Amino acid sequence: MKKHLLILLLCFMCSPSSNAFGDDYTSSVFSFLKGYRSEIFGQYDEAVAFYNAALASSPGSASIRSELALLYIKKGDLGKAENFLKEAIALKGESRSALFLLGGLYWAKGELDKAIPLYEKCAEMDEEDTEAYLHLGSIYVARKNYEEAKKAYEKILAYDDSNIITLYSMGRLSIEQKDFAEAKKYFLKVMEIKPNFEPVMLDLGTLYEIEGSFSKAIEQYQAIALMDPTNKKARSRIAALYIRKKEYDRAINEFEKLSDIDRGDLSIRVNIGLLHFREGRLDEAIREFNLLLASQPNNNTVRYYLAEALKEKGDERKAIIEFLKIEPKSEEFQSAVKNLAVLYIKIGAIDEGIEKIRGLLAENKSVIDIYIMLSMLYEEKADYQKGIEVLEEAKNSYPQNIDILYQAGMLYEKAGSSDKALTYMEEVLKIDPEYAHALNFVGYSWAEKGINLDKAEEMIKRALKKRPGDGYILDSIGWVYYKKGDYKIALVEILKASEILPDDPTIVEHLGDVYVSLGEYEKAHDSFKKSLTLEKKEDKKRLLEKKIRDIPKKDK
Repeated sequence: MKKHLLILLLCFMCSPSSNAFGDDYTSSVFSFLKGYRSEIFGQYDEAVAFYNAALASSPGSASIRSELALLYIKKGDLGKAENFLKEAIALKGESRSALFLLGGLYWAKGELDKAIPLYEKCAEMDEEDTEAYLHLGSIYVARKNYEEAKKAYEKILAYDDSNIITLYSMGRLSIEQKDFAEAKKYFLKVMEIKPNFEPVMLDLGTLYEIEGSFSKAIEQYQAIALMDPTNKKARSRIAALYIRKKEYDRAINEFEKLSDIDRGDLSIRVNIGLLHFREGRLDEAIREFNLLLASQPNNNTVRYYLAEALKEKGDERKAIIEFLKIEPKSEEFQSAVKNLAVLYIKIGAIDEGIEKIRGLLAENKSVIDIYIMLSMLYEEKADYQKGIEVLEEAKNSYPQNIDILYQAGMLYEKAGSSDKALTYMEEVLKIDPEYAHALNFVGYSWAEKGINLDKAEEMIKRALKKRPGDGYILDSIGWVYYKKGDYKIALVEILKASEILPDDPTIVEHLGDVYVSLGEYEKAHDSFKKSLTLEKKEDKKRLLEKKIRDIPKKDK
């Protein structure tokens, strides 16, 4: 439009009779042309000056005001743009360009109520103003006024039933309304008119994914990739679908193609490494992660994956080295600390683990998990008092932290301070009355003492609702029934617990106790014998040996 206007202006200026319009008009044209030239070259301040000069010569021009408004939009000064457009509309109410531009400005500012009447005015001026209807439809969709959006789109289809953008918009509207079958109809109609329309092909693929037709979705995305082998979006979706189908080698193949398209996108290589890890190809995963770290040595996420792969491979020492390199400020640090504690226990390097994690604690007092992991290492060493000291230090800074209170309670119990342990667990329950492990601890403690059995049963049942498959809690509820004399019900629950935790010496011992009470002495003998082989504590072993000796020789 501007090009044609400029040609007309130039022709007019070359005309011998151009002076008939007066010097002001000629000056306005010259200023306008200079402004236009400056705008083309990005010299916006200079363009503004020339357009203002043109406006001074032609103060009644709505067109110059529209041009100034557009220029101010480019400069980011929406306030001045809005003022010029309002003036243009006031001078020439039916200036479609000014109406449309002001509508877009209001839309950009989120003032949709102001934009709607401007687009409606455009549609009144031209009942086949497709752009106006499309903008109205988009605004109504944004406001979730789907019926009005549909009406706007249908007005276009009434005079242009093959308008691709409108058909596509109707499909998108149907998706917003969760009418996927209707959306598919519109998309397929677009495909009939323009088979290679990429947005529709992508959305059709999405619809097939929603239906669970992964193979059809893959075909759709592969068609896009065939048209454009460098299309990252299509290949990414293909790879994701192969992962959902558990066809990991195919997914890796797609990620390799993606990596060829964009060597700079290292997240693709991360996915390849993770897929190798998932498939148990640990050497390949380790190689990928090491290559990534060569170019991004400070990438804590990749280093965490490398450490996990090394741990899975059984190379605990190398895994520890990598976990220790993870920066404390990273999201992966807490998980790294937990892994470190487990690994030090696994390789039997408890003292080394204590030294390393104490070093981490000295510089990271705000990370609660370090206190807890350090206490666990002391627990493994059976130095309960040291573990308690660590947790008491943590409690001074974080008196309401449930994990610290619970762990402290557990260590007090192991240290032989049952009353102190119970006090801590009750503190936990004051903060969170439904904390399953604390409920179980208190309930089981009462059951062991044979007190508050009804309350103990109620508490342990609440814990079971939170953690229905927890073997320790199932054992606790069984132990309450045993203490109540309901041996058959107790047997059912403790058998469930032993299926989940077959190598827990206490649970197996409880089975033996129940079998004794039921008179099934042979089964009791087998249970006590098994518990004896699992038990590590000498005092518990002596108790089990005594229980075995006390079993009658024959069943009743």
